[in-house]
Amino acid sequence: MSASSEFKNLFQVNTLKDVYFSSVKFNSAIGIDRVNAKAFENDLINNISILRDKSLNGTYKFSQFRERLISRGAQRYPRVISIPTIRDKIALKALFGILYSIYGADSPFLHKIVSEVANSVYEGEHDGVLRLDVKDFYPSVRHDLLMAQLSKKIKKKEILHLISNSISQQTVSKATSGNKKYNTIGIPQGLSISNVLANVYMLPIDRKYERRTSLYYFRYVDDILILCNQRKTERIINEIIDDCNNIGLKIHTDDPAKISSGKICSGFGYLGYLFNNSLVTVRKKTLDNLRESIIKLLTNYKYSEKHDLKLLSWTLNTRITGCIFDETKYGWMFFFSQINDLQLLSSLDHFVKKQLIRFGLEPKTTKIKKFTRAYHEITKNLKNSKYVPNFDETTLKEKREILRDIFGVKSKRMRRYEIENQFRRKIFRTIKDLERDLGRHS
Repeated sequence: MSASSEFKNLFQVNTLKDVYFSSVKFNSAIGIDRVNAKAFENDLINNISILRDKSLNGTYKFSQFRERLISRGAQRYPRVISIPTIRDKIALKALFGILYSIYGADSPFLHKIVSEVANSVYEGEHDGVLRLDVKDFYPSVRHDLLMAQLSKKIKKKEILHLISNSISQQTVSKATSGNKKYNTIGIPQGLSISNVLANVYMLPIDRKYERRTSLYYFRYVDDILILCNQRKTERIINEIIDDCNNIGLKIHTDDPAKISSGKICSGFGYLGYLFNNSLVTVRKKTLDNLRESIIKLLTNYKYSEKHDLKLLSWTLNTRITGCIFDETKYGWMFFFSQINDLQLLSSLDHFVKKQLIRFGLEPKTTKIKKFTRAYHEITKNLKNSKYVPNFDETTLKEKREILRDIFGVKSKRMRRYEIENQFRRKIFRTIKDLERDLGRHS
């Protein structure tokens, strides 16, 4: 289907209404206008009709984004996240549908990348490894070059207007009036279209190096990995630096954690994974983060007033197994399902058991799941698994029971739509915690 056809199908009242209820309503962050879901729904059809009409005639304008700062640790500037208004979130979700229909096949899929890296190492065609990182990737994207790249496949000016207007809005702590300034450089982080636009921007470089038979090239967002002849790494580094400079991007050149080269046989890390000859495992720092999150869960339980064992078991089990929701896989074990280090998974199971005992809990009575079993179910039996929760297949009765037994919601007299709303709200919060465990892998 063409971009124009997708645009007409997605930007209809009923479709936009579905987008709101499925993807936006339970995203609790409020935009610069301070309008929450309840207030937005009080005039739902009018709000969505305005969005549809102005999008279709090419006059829709996004509001400024509300600034949220995410700490990246001591001596580092915080990451700036842009929070859209509710109406803008709906527009962006619909835009994502259009962009993904066009560029989805070009979007790097993490598990596919990891699998291909492991296979390339196993084949042993190259002895050298090169890791590069783009400096300030999102803030450095030039709008003119991005829009020129998008225009190659998207001809409808109304779609291009929506994209251009969205990325040109400033991210501010307080709304400004009068003459507003607009950005000509940078993609706001946190928008549903941010990642796909960043991938589109890098397509010319990706295609150049993917065509080469003398090396293997991989990229995930701003992390580039190349397997090649070790004697040629310096020349490749200089070439990629020049290519990035040509589109306004800079490669980190003075931080050993951001640029490195060496022998494949010595092992190397990428996207939180560690590749050591035939062994594919997880970096120590990533493991430490997981262990800390488990200890934090148990500590919160210990010092809580209710000591809710059912809620603890639910939360800890979803941390271990991950889950499926809205046809998307979430969680640590899904992210690292490409490892082949089964000894590591056994050690994690032992760690959980040890911590339960340490906090005065009996492992058998708490019915805590195991990483080893979750890994097997994900890699061998996911389609039929009951061990890894698939909330897309949860019945209304099961949702009612989860709300009642796990979250203490009095669901007996609830109507169907109330149960669905409450359940989605709780699962959205669960997923946020799972994503927080993963953090930013590089």
